[in-house]
Amino acid sequence: MKILMPILHYPPVIGGFEVFSQNIAEGIVKTDDVWVITSKVVNTPNQETKGNLRIFRTSAWTLENLSYSRPWFIFGAMIWILFRSIKLIKKEKIDLIHAQGFLSGILGYILKKITKTPYILTIQSADFSVYHPRLNINIIKEIYQKIEKIVFKNADFCHAVSFYLENHLKQRGAKRTITIPDGVSENKFKPDKNKITIRKELGFDTENLIVCVSRLEHKNGTHDLIKAAEYLKDLDFKIMICGDGSDREKLEKMVGELDLKHKVFLIGDILHADLPRYVACGDIFVRPSLAEGFGIVFLEAMAAGLAVIGTQVGGIPDFLKDRETGLFCESGNPKDIAEKIKILIQDRTLREKLIKNSRQMVLDVYNWDKISERLIDVYKQILNL
Repeated sequence: MKILMPILHYPPVIGGFEVFSQNIAEGIVKTDDVWVITSKVVNTPNQETKGNLRIFRTSAWTLENLSYSRPWFIFGAMIWILFRSIKLIKKEKIDLIHAQGFLSGILGYILKKITKTPYILTIQSADFSVYHPRLNINIIKEIYQKIEKIVFKNADFCHAVSFYLENHLKQRGAKRTITIPDGVSENKFKPDKNKITIRKELGFDTENLIVCVSRLEHKNGTHDLIKAAEYLKDLDFKIMICGDGSDREKLEKMVGELDLKHKVFLIGDILHADLPRYVACGDIFVRPSLAEGFGIVFLEAMAAGLAVIGTQVGGIPDFLKDRETGLFCESGNPKDIAEKIKILIQDRTLREKLIKNSRQMVLDVYNWDKISERLIDVYKQILNL
């Protein structure tokens, strides 16, 4: 099979979609040919070949912020990716398009209309009003929903990474749907016996290190985690937040106003290749999401041997079972977030139980090879192979 993945962003850009796309592409090339067409990224070649995987980067501008794209960049990149995809489909006789996300789905729909090539759509998010609070205007939401239904209905198959998202697809008229979760690279994310040493090397000499990996956007609830630190001042702890985004300036101001500069640290973007080192040196992982399509960073933290706290939204309940593989905190409630952190700091027996159970679950269920095999089966169904 010849598979084309037109996608706005691809690693080294940081995010769940990007990690998923890379791991699927690298899994599929073990048996099939894959082309990825994406936008240009600073300090990254515009063309790469890795065996049967070819990556082409094309856009009017080069992305420099690995966590955030401005609307003008997105619009321009989509046009360039579209025309490069049309050319490639005709030249290589592509069998199937695998669109990643809503914007990529629009490209898949247009490409199908022009070239008659079938497409499968993967979604990892919903909750438009939470994901895009600045665009939460009735006319914009109506336009978005209409386009979404067109993209879903015309897809030859729709793939969701959680049961919550599969239900969203069905409500929007998708004809054939399936849930296949994200996965974790278990050789990259694993417990580190030298975590205390590494923690000190990174400048976090504390008894309890709380880690959050997140784009700094409203929907990820990092503002609530920072506020939760106010309720923990009697404990020996530090919070390390890895990631960048449009809310960074606001969050930095919040840290200063709450006098938490010695407790909460916004350390910015970390390359995904370096991320396992930062995650594994922590004790507790917290991301109090307001919305979450799936939440691959939770699984990565579980694989790295951290106890996890998350909210009961989106796809998180697929893998987080309260007091079995993690703890639930209330969405939008900093005091409750703090209480759950206190529980894990003070109850070491519970913490060890959660770490053991969650890591075993990740190893058993969320394996990239198995996930790639399931997607290849879907490809074959679409092409009647």
